Amino acid sequence: MRFVQKDMEHRTERLASQQTYLELLEIIRTRNMKLINDAIYKEAYDTPDGRRSRVEDQLAKAYHYKCAYCERICKSDIEHYRPKKAVDEAGDHPGYYWLCYEWTNLLPACITCNREGSKHNHFPVLGKRVYAPVLLPGNQLALDTCKVYNSPLIEERPYLLHPEVDHPEDYFSFAVDPSGAGIRITGVDSEGRGERTIAICKLNRKELTLERVENVIDPFRTSVECLFVELLDQKITEASFIQGMLQLIRVLKIYSMREDKTHTFLRKYVVASTQNFEKIVLPYLVPRIRNIVFAAFKSEEN
Repeated sequence: MRFVQKDMEHRTERLASQQTYLELLEIIRTRNMKLINDAIYKEAYDTPDGRRSRVEDQLAKAYHYKCAYCERICKSDIEHYRPKKAVDEAGDHPGYYWLCYEWTNLLPACITCNREGSKHNHFPVLGKRVYAPVLLPGNQLALDTCKVYNSPLIEERPYLLHPEVDHPEDYFSFAVDPSGAGIRITGVDSEGRGERTIAICKLNRKELTLERVENVIDPFRTSVECLFVELLDQKITEASFIQGMLQLIRVLKIYSMREDKTHTFLRKYVVASTQNFEKIVLPYLVPRIRNIVFAAFKSEEN
């Protein structure tokens, strides 16, 4: 997960239209969930390469075609952050039906994070749960109260973190899996929101922990080892080796600023401090070059 700023202007015309608002008011008036029209929050269309969604296209501008939760580049569901028809943790809750077309409630999520026994209708909260929309005189919807970052929704304090509201560095850390199955994400906040988000979206499923190594660590490790082999074969001088090592570390830092890359938050975490670099990167290097690489990282940091 990474912090995202999604522009309201990226809403599709249909989501922002008066007609959609009037249809939403009818859903609110009748509380008839069957009136929720997925054609509005998906806006599917055909292309020569397959069926796409205009809403998904707009979400991709902010999320770079990545899942909002696990940061894999993937074909995404259009996920309702607050479930629109039911809430597993509150059997008497009708679902956040009034948010079915709300732009800040729509996120791109991969099938595994959103379905397959993961998030789906799970939405536990720490605070007081909101059960109904806020209406103005004339039964008009108070639209500002539908924004995920405004009251009363923000006071619910959902366990599930929202990438457009919550900063991941406040909730997560990373650790090398002791069994060798990749890199695990761990919760660090005292309220347990990080850990619950991990559990809800299954952010430590095996293919994901292994992919973090493959995408973030392996390219750096391979380049470092190739450089070391060139030094041993006397194809480069020690001075060239050191300069090459520093360049690889600079590239690692540059990639941490590339929001379009997978696992952006892990990349930023790795280069944020010598402690993080030592904890996450060094275990994947052969022992005899760990000290050399670590010294290079510290010198580049200074």
